Amino acid sequence: MIRPKLFKFCAGWAAGLVLKVMRNITVSILVLICAISAFSQLDGNPPSWCRGGSFLHESEDYQIARINGDAKEKAFFLDDTREGCPGKGCESKSYVVPEDEVVISRIWNDWACAWYSAKKGAGTVGWLPIKRIDLIPGTLSPLQNEWLGNWKYADNSIAIKNGTGGSLTLTGNATWRGLGDNIHIGELDHKASPAGNILKLGEEDKDELECKVTLRLLGRYMVVSDNMKCGGANVTFSGVYLKAKK
Repeated sequence: MIRPKLFKFCAGWAAGLVLKVMRNITVSILVLICAISAFSQLDGNPPSWCRGGSFLHESEDYQIARINGDAKEKAFFLDDTREGCPGKGCESKSYVVPEDEVVISRIWNDWACAWYSAKKGAGTVGWLPIKRIDLIPGTLSPLQNEWLGNWKYADNSIAIKNGTGGSLTLTGNATWRGLGDNIHIGELDHKASPAGNILKLGEEDKDELECKVTLRLLGRYMVVSDNMKCGGANVTFSGVYLKAKK
């Protein structure tokens, strides 16, 4: 829920736009703040945390954003493990550059919690300054064929095909690798129908020990979170998936 003061601010800002022209970068930042103001960290986690494990469970409304700035101007991810971070002097070695896309889960002060999907591996998660981010408008009602295809995240895969009666069929494989030959696997084999850009698997099963997965479609990204009950120990389908090229 948007806090009263923030709601009043957003409403006033929107009304003020018809009376005066604001700089593009300022407008972009305010749009981002108002659009994702409902995001919040998971209960029990410090608000300064922006980490891969919690990223996939802490929002009901993920957004895509594009990095702005001059050509090749790096936007460094900020560390949150040191005292006083994120903030000045908290830059890590990881960065994105203008025109890169990230998925945003929430904002906190002047930073956005962002996930950058790399071509290989699990990607990078961390804080980015909101002044370096332009929100990309998305749709909450994607066409059904936008779900279809083979989706990949690290070693995990989810294949989505048309089912019957407007439903979709999903099959998937996930792997957790420990030391040596210690490997655990998980599988998906479900049929479900999307509600807007959200697809939930196992929702009808009231047993909390059964596999339950939520998939959110954001253009070429699919944000997936599960309850860690979809395979062997430590196995999870959670991640930000990209559709594999045909």
